Amino acid sequence: MAAFLALYISSAFAQAPSAPGKPLPPGPMQTKVKAACTQCHNASRITEQHMTHQQWSKELEKMEGLGAVIPAADRNGFLTYLTKNFGPATSGAQATVKKPAE
Repeated sequence: MAAFLALYISSAFAQAPSAPGKPLPPGPMQTKVKAACTQCHNASRITEQHMTHQQWSKELEKMEGLGAVIPAADRNGFLTYLTKNFGPATSGAQATVKKPAE
């Protein structure tokens, strides 16, 4: 029952991966981030976020709990890529940090 509930909840909040989204910027982890994250939602779900390193870490933990596969060897690379490209400084707003989607 718990597995069904987790699947139901994750699918209820997931966006269709085929929906158009803003492309992820180039970088050493682009392909892996795209593969792991766009299984359930489009890239805009990532590109519209502007979170700190710690917030991205919590977001990755949450996504892993919902079934995302992020190899332990790549975790720091994911965090570096996400923070560099979608951190608070990249939002275009002064010191405004967007809260992660819940």
